[in-house]
Amino acid sequence: MRKLFFALALALAAVPAAAQTPATQTPPATAPGAQPPAAAVPASRKFTSDAGMMFSVIKPDKVADFEMVMARIKDALSKSADPARKQMALSWRVFKGLEPAPGGNVVYVWFLDPPIKDADYTVTSILTEAFPTEAQDLWSKYVACFVSGQTMLNLQQLVNMSPTAGIPK
Repeated sequence: MRKLFFALALALAAVPAAAQTPATQTPPATAPGAQPPAAAVPASRKFTSDAGMMFSVIKPDKVADFEMVMARIKDALSKSADPARKQMALSWRVFKGLEPAPGGNVVYVWFLDPPIKDADYTVTSILTEAFPTEAQDLWSKYVACFVSGQTMLNLQQLVNMSPTAGIPK
């Protein structure tokens, strides 16, 4: 499965990102405790299917920062009083490609199985809700990690190869 993620990520990294890049999300408010302006959640940060994946190609010298922000997102989800955020944590896994990508870059894959349909997976929202005084700094570190934008896929199961599984309708 990891080789499949890596192969898909390499193929998608060469294509312009169809999804919104991290830099185009609304950055967190800079005032402690302030909330970002209310805006509709971009469709590219909502999963609407059976499963979802997000591919990120990260600069090799920014791996520690990216992983630190992912850890803070995990903290945010676990500390949230919002039941939807807690549910998100149950099905959101982050994988790291073990093989180096071109240029020594590192591929990360978010795998959501199942995603919480129509939930807000916007990183800035998650960080601002949980860590309003840290959100701007975390956002700056996060954005600086990317070689290019993220690529998002909503997935629909075609066939489950398990001999005990049926074929979905």
